Amino acid sequence: MGTNVSIPIATYNKGRGWIMCLLGWSVMFEKKENIVVDKLKRKSKGQSIVEFAILLPLLLMLLSSLIEFGFALNEYLDLIDTTRETARFLSDQTPFSDPDAHTYREAFYTDGVAEMQRTLSRAGWINLDSTKDDLVISVFAVADITVQTRYPLTFGDSRCGGANNGGEMGWRMNCKKSSNFLEADINSRISSVSSAPNTGIVLVELFYDYEMKLGLPWVTGIVGDSITFHAYSFAPNAASEP
Repeated sequence: MGTNVSIPIATYNKGRGWIMCLLGWSVMFEKKENIVVDKLKRKSKGQSIVEFAILLPLLLMLLSSLIEFGFALNEYLDLIDTTRETARFLSDQTPFSDPDAHTYREAFYTDGVAEMQRTLSRAGWINLDSTKDDLVISVFAVADITVQTRYPLTFGDSRCGGANNGGEMGWRMNCKKSSNFLEADINSRISSVSSAPNTGIVLVELFYDYEMKLGLPWVTGIVGDSITFHAYSFAPNAASEP
């Protein structure tokens, strides 16, 4: 048979009171813990907002700079394509009115200008400024892996206000820029070829001042309001072969 144990009422009530007290403390601690967690969450959220507010201008500056760079790169690639197409066109033309005497032929260069303008018009982005942009065309007669003559030879040009055109400067459409390539530069480029037949080379160069589209002060403050692009292409020209 089981044994019945009787607990005095006073002892029972006292134990029950301790249990209720412990439960009360547990609930209170849980509430305080929830309050602390909520405060930490609100503090973390506020910190994130402050950090984002600080970084947002920097992100906008970076994004706008990338957009400006994209505009510039697009126009530079158009310039390269234009010089390539113009050089390819001139490779089939003769720069001499008399091939034997190697006399100057104006149409060779003006036809190159027309081809350049047609190519740029198809791109639809770039308009050359005659006061600062320029197209420069040079023809080289190469023998024994050395430039023998650069055409056109130096001559007085009324389009340049009577100043010289041609020679080491190259034939200049607007007489604002000069070729970036000397005969020594061409020789250094072809000197790596151990053996090559006599040939003719046409060089087309475009100088273009790219104006910043967005005018961002954090960009113009570093590189200025414009950047001068120099694009060029070489092509063979059988008519100028010595």
